[in-house]
Amino acid sequence: MYFKENETIGLRSLKKDDLDEYKSFLDNPKVTEYLEMGDRPTTQKILDDTYFEANNTSENIVFAVEDKKKKIFIGTAGLYLINWVARRAQYRILLGNINDSNKGMGTGATELVIHYGFKRLNLEMIYLGVNEQNIQAIKVYEKSGFIKEGKIRKFVYNNGIFYDSINMSITREDFFKNN
Repeated sequence: MYFKENETIGLRSLKKDDLDEYKSFLDNPKVTEYLEMGDRPTTQKILDDTYFEANNTSENIVFAVEDKKKKIFIGTAGLYLINWVARRAQYRILLGNINDSNKGMGTGATELVIHYGFKRLNLEMIYLGVNEQNIQAIKVYEKSGFIKEGKIRKFVYNNGIFYDSINMSITREDFFKNN
C-alpha cells in the first residue's frame, strides 16, 4: 500500500529491507556522480542514520520510491530540514536504479512530494540545491515548477572537482498557480 502514488510510482515508508539496495545506490559512482555522496564506502552506521532520519524525526519526511510495475525500491525522495514555523523544507531525491533513468520516475516522485508538501503540510516554500552539471535533475525540477534563483560558486566537491550549485525553489503561490 502506498502513501501517495501515480500511475508508475508509489511513495511509502522506508523499510529496513530497502537499506541493502540503498547501499548499492550510494556505493555506485554513476548514481553519486553529481552529489556530495559516495566519497567513502557506505557503512552500517550511515544506513542506520538514514533509516532513523527517515522514520524518527519531525524535521524530515522521507519516502521510499517504488516502481509500481516492477514492485521494486528505486530510491528515496522527501522533505528535509522542515521549519514548521517558517513553513519551508528542503527537497532531496536519490534514485539509484539507473536503468530506469529518463522514464519519468524522478519527475513523478518530485511532483508527488511537492503536492504533499503544499496540500497536506501547508508549506509556503520548498527549496533545493543542485550541481549545475546535473542537467537531467535540473530539467526534472523545472518541469515540476521549481525556479532557478541563483548559484553558489564552487559549492559541491566530487572527484577532485568543485562545482557550482544552482539554488531553486517553488512557492505555494507558484504551485497553486499551475495546479
